[in-house]
Amino acid sequence: MAKETATPETPAEVKADKKPEKKAPAESVYSVSELAGNAKSVFGTMQECVVAALKTDGKAEYTVSEAKKIVREFLQKEVK
Repeated sequence: MAKETATPETPAEVKADKKPEKKAPAESVYSVSELAGNAKSVFGTMQECVVAALKTDGKAEYTVSEAKKIVREFLQKEVK
């Protein structure tokens, strides 16, 4: 009797081969002026606040989630 050299696949390996990898959809990127133009609906604040917050960060384009985080942190800074 000959020994089998191939090992049987485990159910986890079989399932992993059949599932296509799901990638999270990439968020859209917007310019500072586009984000500022929608400041009231997206951030709940004035355009000037959005422009000031994003200019301090220094990039030209942001995703909405990035911009929301930066604007929120900017608005919560203590005024000296």
